[in-house]
Amino acid sequence: MALKVKHIIFVIILAALTLPGIQSIFHPFSEKPLHGDFEEKQLPELSRSGWFTGDYQAELDPWIEQHIGFHNGLVRLHNQLDYSLYHKAIAEGVIRGRSGNLFEYDYIRAWTGEDFVGEKLLDLKLRQFRFLQQRLKDELDIDLVLVLEPGKASLYPEDIPDEYEVAEEGKSNYEFIRDRAQELGIRLIDFNAWFLQIKDTVSYPLFPLQGTHWSEFAMWYAADSIISYIEDIRGIQLPEVVKEGMEYSDELRSTDYDVGVTLNLLFELQHGEMPYPKFHFREDSTLQKPNVLAIADSYYWNIFNSRIPENLFNNQAFWYFYKMVYPDTYFGDKFVKDINMREEIEKQDVILFMTTERFLYKFDRGFVDDLISIYGVQYSQNELTRNMTEILNLGSWFNEVMEKAEAKGVSLGEMIKLDAKYMLLQSDPELYYSIYGPEAIINNILGNEEWYNTIKQSAEERNISVDERLMNEAMYILQNEHPAALTRYTRIKQIMANIRADSSWHAHILEKAARHYMTEEEMVRADAEYVFWQESQADTGY
Repeated sequence: MALKVKHIIFVIILAALTLPGIQSIFHPFSEKPLHGDFEEKQLPELSRSGWFTGDYQAELDPWIEQHIGFHNGLVRLHNQLDYSLYHKAIAEGVIRGRSGNLFEYDYIRAWTGEDFVGEKLLDLKLRQFRFLQQRLKDELDIDLVLVLEPGKASLYPEDIPDEYEVAEEGKSNYEFIRDRAQELGIRLIDFNAWFLQIKDTVSYPLFPLQGTHWSEFAMWYAADSIISYIEDIRGIQLPEVVKEGMEYSDELRSTDYDVGVTLNLLFELQHGEMPYPKFHFREDSTLQKPNVLAIADSYYWNIFNSRIPENLFNNQAFWYFYKMVYPDTYFGDKFVKDINMREEIEKQDVILFMTTERFLYKFDRGFVDDLISIYGVQYSQNELTRNMTEILNLGSWFNEVMEKAEAKGVSLGEMIKLDAKYMLLQSDPELYYSIYGPEAIINNILGNEEWYNTIKQSAEERNISVDERLMNEAMYILQNEHPAALTRYTRIKQIMANIRADSSWHAHILEKAARHYMTEEEMVRADAEYVFWQESQADTGY
């Protein structure tokens, strides 16, 4: 009997040792694929040098780990144990909150105000957005609407772990944008605020426990509001969406389990049933269907896939993250950067610019910059703003700037502008120095201890102040290395002074500034640059 038990144990051990190898080669057992973004490891090429340096072994280890038999099941077992025993969510950027509520970290970061990019940049973007709203409506009868989608962290702060603290009042991107947009009279649909008002009165969650997007149930609240809003601003009636009631299911659909699935657990997390609206569309050929463009993030997929655009609008235009053009991309990748922007914009009756709290630090993703280049005032500040937009649009770069701001003890907004100015210096030094003049050189000196000490010593030898010596050094460098930029800088400064000294001219500038939602300083600068350009054209005979 004892021998038989030993044989059984031996067979079990042998199977445990050989089955992973058999599985990795022959795959006799099917495994559920893992969800998420994984880097596929490549089998390294064996070479003599790689073997003796250890590089081959170092590259082979992660490949073996990824391709070992039952890899996916073992990962799920590990994640399940961590989640069930230690309440740890093993997925990048996922935070387990109270009541089993799962959050993506970026939404919590936005709620804490950690990614607040500052009042100056957001104020500039919002004023430009307001100008575009007015310009498009007055001249082309196009309604541009800002839609603030809800954020799960703002909606359920009671479930956020204690280690995170809410932002000071007015110090989050959402709060500043919401308040400033209202001050400017921007046409705005604020679902974040509305969902906060109704969350305790609705019968089902507006966000599922294991989802990061609004539930299918909540999406219909939003869709109904958007439809009514379009009917109101256009003075039209859209085809009717006939609601047939709700279908209740324990099996979550669409995006209602989109965070839960990234945890890669053995067993699906517990959740209650969720409602799914049943509906159909009543076609009426006598009704006018508007052309509607949605520039939106992934929240819009629920609306897009509901076939609302297909049945209520004259088109289905959806620019996903202001990058991909849908539905065109279904037939081959089509990018926003490759289209004729003016032509596409002027086809529309309504443009919905939609963004959720997580992405408000990017705000417009470059949409405002692009339209200002078509319909707005052109001047040097636009290049700097584009650079800041580029920083915000690249997540890894933005995270790096956040780290630099903390290390240097400056605000995130200041750090973004410093990096944007550096980009301008590298790409177009003549433009950079024509904007910032000797001040840019002086700042470089102040940031270089050795150079600054040399300037101080020189000031003492010449019996002049350090400030005077700094200015002399800066002017000398500009005169010798960037004379054209210095000429432009000096002349534009003079023109700006002339504008302010001429009461009639200055009054005209103030009127233009108000019309374009620009500050006095911005419009004075823009007009001065235009006058300088005219003078340059006259000098060259064009």
